[in-house]
Amino acid sequence: MKLFLLLLLVGTGYCLDKEQIKGLKALLKNLDGAFATCQLVLFSELVDYDTAEQKCQNFDIGTGSGTGNLATVSDEDKNTDLKLLLGMAYDVKEDKSGRWDPDQWVWAGLRKTTNNDGSQISRTYNAEDWEWADGANPNDFKKWMKGQPDQRKDGDNLQNQMRISHHGEWDDTFKYKKHPYACDYQGKYILSSSLSSWSQAKAACEKAGLQLAKVRSDQEVTEMMAAANSFLGLRDESLKTWNPSNWIWLGGSDAAEEGVWKWVDGSPIDYFDGMDWRPPNPDNADFLGGEDGQHFLALSRWGKFDDSFDSKKKQRPFACQCPGT
Repeated sequence: MKLFLLLLLVGTGYCLDKEQIKGLKALLKNLDGAFATCQLVLFSELVDYDTAEQKCQNFDIGTGSGTGNLATVSDEDKNTDLKLLLGMAYDVKEDKSGRWDPDQWVWAGLRKTTNNDGSQISRTYNAEDWEWADGANPNDFKKWMKGQPDQRKDGDNLQNQMRISHHGEWDDTFKYKKHPYACDYQGKYILSSSLSSWSQAKAACEKAGLQLAKVRSDQEVTEMMAAANSFLGLRDESLKTWNPSNWIWLGGSDAAEEGVWKWVDGSPIDYFDGMDWRPPNPDNADFLGGEDGQHFLALSRWGKFDDSFDSKKKQRPFACQCPGT
């Protein structure tokens, strides 16, 4: 079963407006099973709570330390954004029976950690009994459905986990239920598999309120490779070197002045000499019959850099940069 991934831009002072939402959807539409943005991640694979928690712990792009976690939805912006994500993964079912289907809810990281003996007293709601992954309680922000949490029992099972609906309402439920799940995201990069020229990729990132990505260190090369594997799928090693799927457009260029490489925001590429260039690059070769030289930066799926053409003949996936990273 393919894994469907959605990430959403929240936090770091970034909120999506209507036009940026359109740009975001355009970035995501051609991904083969994985959709990526920033800060919140929604996987549409239907899993039980324990599996969701484990998968989020292992989703540690940007940290590399196995410290991921189910999403902490601790304010209105994140709650609203998670509604959007779930709506992008699955259509809303408005009929009374359909609204309880597994794909109408998403696992988040709130769970009841104390007073779990199932007695009538322990089933009385107290925000201090519920915790996010960071240990915080839902004191200042909560969106429980009317009458929830009701802490029902099913044999030895208790409703000690929280899920969120298409309407942003919270419900307590049993851990054996299967739903999509949302993780917090610590990474820098949003990847799109939409094959684009460099200029098209630059414009697509900007429409989503982002910019073409920077890779400024060996560590960020490693992070980009991990992000590509998660969001674009593992590299097909049977493909020839110059197959479009083997390369990712980045936001570097020396189009303004030959040999002076800058990122799209105008800052210098200080990492230039440390880049692992594919020999004999950067060579500024011109072999496309009248095209301008190779002024635009690309990174291979195995970590080699190349200067290339901004041309319809060079359509590739691309990476956008998360705000504030």
